[in-house]
Amino acid sequence: MDIGSAFTYMFDDQDWIKKIAIGGGITLVALILTPILVGLALFLPLSGYMLETLKNVRDGRPTPLPEWTNFGDLFSKGLMIFVIYLVYNIPSILFSCISGGISAATANPDIDQDLVATLGIVSACASCLQVILSLLGNALLPAAIIRYAEFGSLGAAFQFGEIFNFIRNNIGDYIIVVLLSWVAGLIAAFGLILCIIGVFFTGFWSILVTANLYGQLARKASSPMPAAL
Repeated sequence: MDIGSAFTYMFDDQDWIKKIAIGGGITLVALILTPILVGLALFLPLSGYMLETLKNVRDGRPTPLPEWTNFGDLFSKGLMIFVIYLVYNIPSILFSCISGGISAATANPDIDQDLVATLGIVSACASCLQVILSLLGNALLPAAIIRYAEFGSLGAAFQFGEIFNFIRNNIGDYIIVVLLSWVAGLIAAFGLILCIIGVFFTGFWSILVTANLYGQLARKASSPMPAAL
């Protein structure tokens, strides 16, 4: 895998300024409108664009960044990515709700203090499980998204036996991809601290980095092994 190119390949496209400006602009508007929920829908075409970039990298196209043309298609594919993400995070969401519900219940001043202490322990355990399940679910996401990109079927993203086989057969590269994707996300989060620069650039840039890493992993995993001498 060419790790260095994952962080810079987007700048090799002759139209990279236009393509990144559009993606960054959508990211900016989505973040601004997120408090009123409208912005959440704008993240869907970004996910669809990530999926198309993944496919182009997987297929070895010299200019992986697709054109911003069919927004309806990008939206529908992004919706499928959102469904995959949601399903893999349902366990962590449930434990997060349990922890939040207990915290709200214990805020009642009339509740018995012994019960508060017991519920506090339960809430702490639920929070720990929520973190563990969140990490596990998000660690499985790359394989699920790669399989969806490969077969174009939502069901392929939930064939857990095939997903675990994929991870086991590519464990070294898979760990690298997961860690570097998280690194790109951290860089993007740092960019948010820089306000406009971060919102406009690093957030969308991290999506493109992730797409490239997933695409490289998909291409390498599908390549036939060389015959033994």
